[in-house]
Amino acid sequence: MSPVESVPVAVLGHVDDYVELLYDDIPEKIKGSALILQLARNPDNLIELARNEALLSALSRVLREEWKRSIELSTNIVYTFFCFSTYVEFHSVIIQYKIGSLCMDVIDYELKRYDQWKEKVEGKKPVLTPDKNELPKSRIPEPKRRPKSGTWAVADVNIQKTRSVVSSYHEDLCNASDEFLSKNDEEQMKRKLKTLSKRQEQLLRVAFYMLLNIADNVKVEEKMHKKDVVGLLIGAMERHSNIDLLILIVSFLQKLSIFVENKNAMATKGIIEKLAPLLDSPNADLINVTLKLLFNLTFDTKLRNKMVKVNLLPKLIQFTSDDKHINLAMKILYHLSLDDRVKVMFTQSDCVKLLTDMLLLNVNSEVSCEGGPGTTDVLLALCVNLAWSERAAQQMAAEGRLRELLARAFRHRNAMLMKLVRNLSHHVQNKPLFVEFVGDIADAVTGGNAPEEFVIECMGTLSNILTVNNNIDIFAVAERYSLVACVLRLLDGDAELALEAAVAAGALAADERAAAALAARAGGALVAALRRRQADDEHVLQTVFAFRQLLSHPRAAHCLVTRTEAPAYLIDLMQDKNAEIRKMCDSCLDIISQMQNDWAARIKVERFRCHNGQWLSVVETLGAEGGAGDAPDDLPPYLSAAYLTTHRLTTTSSDSQISLNDDSDSFSGEVDFNRANSRNTQDGQSDELLGLSDSLSGKTSEDETLFTKSLNVFA
Repeated sequence: MSPVESVPVAVLGHVDDYVELLYDDIPEKIKGSALILQLARNPDNLIELARNEALLSALSRVLREEWKRSIELSTNIVYTFFCFSTYVEFHSVIIQYKIGSLCMDVIDYELKRYDQWKEKVEGKKPVLTPDKNELPKSRIPEPKRRPKSGTWAVADVNIQKTRSVVSSYHEDLCNASDEFLSKNDEEQMKRKLKTLSKRQEQLLRVAFYMLLNIADNVKVEEKMHKKDVVGLLIGAMERHSNIDLLILIVSFLQKLSIFVENKNAMATKGIIEKLAPLLDSPNADLINVTLKLLFNLTFDTKLRNKMVKVNLLPKLIQFTSDDKHINLAMKILYHLSLDDRVKVMFTQSDCVKLLTDMLLLNVNSEVSCEGGPGTTDVLLALCVNLAWSERAAQQMAAEGRLRELLARAFRHRNAMLMKLVRNLSHHVQNKPLFVEFVGDIADAVTGGNAPEEFVIECMGTLSNILTVNNNIDIFAVAERYSLVACVLRLLDGDAELALEAAVAAGALAADERAAAALAARAGGALVAALRRRQADDEHVLQTVFAFRQLLSHPRAAHCLVTRTEAPAYLIDLMQDKNAEIRKMCDSCLDIISQMQNDWAARIKVERFRCHNGQWLSVVETLGAEGGAGDAPDDLPPYLSAAYLTTHRLTTTSSDSQISLNDDSDSFSGEVDFNRANSRNTQDGQSDELLGLSDSLSGKTSEDETLFTKSLNVFA
């Protein structure tokens, strides 16, 4: 450091003499602190210095009392404690004397003072220095006295010269007239501000570095957070001229950003806007550490949106062509691609095509890396996310890229690459491109020599492209590659395979001949799988959809209804918590109720119970308590649920006759909704009639006689 360049060589045996200088005036204190700093910069002396309590007490006292009077003195002392902070064993020394808190006070004061210097030089309204009434007017050295011991004649001249230059700059800046300055005076003030700013940046650098070292202790970092260390770091980021200081500040922010409290503090202080200009720096180290900080911040949704808002996406895309920054840039882009709105922004340039070509060139270079995801893995994950966008998927599959992706996926048996192909097959405009690859994909599913993850993705891709509108003979494909037998086998596998088998069953059932074969051979297996995995909503929904597809064909519907227990499970699912499952079940039951079978009457009864379950529970409760008394009729006073399930429902109301005995059910949910409303209305009327009958049944002949006598008396 420059403050110690002109100081003679220090000797560890004279450390007591150097401590004595700390009790003299400012020039001697600067000299003594510079000599002590020389000793501290040698790691071999740290143990001996740490044992000297008089030395540490004197340094901490001088820093606490005199740091506002001399920036050179503050730099020497903070630098000394920084040397201790480089080793964890000496962190207790810094914590004991509360040097971290003092450093944060020094940083805060210097940042405020720099802002005021800058305002004065730029001609803005003049402001007084912070706490000027409590501080010396300048840093002009006090009258020098000879030290009590030692001779530093040559050093005195050099240090005095340097100190007088710095102090004169500060005095000129603080005492500058508020009136209009000439052009020469203004240029001179700017030069002085620049010189003094460099001195100040040295102090900031060692102070921040020391805080960064002791921040390894979580409790110490919590105390820093309470003193707004994030605000101090962001406030010092405006000094773009000092690259080393910027790298240190951004590194410190990166370490702090792993805690949500610090991340929220950064967000409130506009950290993204501060970091955006740093990506244009020519310094590769600064860009690298900035990207690391941005990566930590991308875990927050609001900060990701802010990055897109300040137009960081094009800059990040440019870094994908730089070997030094490609890994971090890919990770940040991957997080940004989680938002569907951002996926579309990738398609506004050739970025998607470049990423796909890059993937084809490096598809198997880093597939299995133990130290974390490699660049190719992150690139592949990014492409998988982008493939959900219709425009991005179209660009990926165009110009023969789909053929290359499939070729590499089958060559390396790469499940992630096959997942990318599966996402591409999800879009309508890409499905015709898969027609020529149906055989290869079906063979990979039924071959039995591929990994399970790869088979799952191939099965999902096959389900996407086996559609009636895709000019594919589904029955021919199913027969040639034994897809029905494969579905039957996979339904007994683990959860992932069983789910994909249920999805494939729904795709095969779109064809009438394939549906008939599926219902005859795998209908019972679908019901059994539904019984085993009834807690999995996704599996239940896909299985019910497969039932709906089978019921749309007469032969398959007859086989499913008469040979399996599918209708019974559909009735049980009418009251499922999942709205999509209930909707699909209603559609299936509408079809079954129109068929000539014994299920139609039961479906009507169960639907009545479903819509009037609350009323029926009340009726059953009252019937169990015997609240109606003895009834001369053969029927019980209140109809129980068991009676409703074993008897045909008939009522005297014509509306009830229509709603309960009408055999014409419809496919549309609107009719069912109206039917349910009519039932609810009738139930309300029934409740009112029940209440009326209860009130009338309580009257007797004696009550009528008393009522007649009362009328006569009144007349």
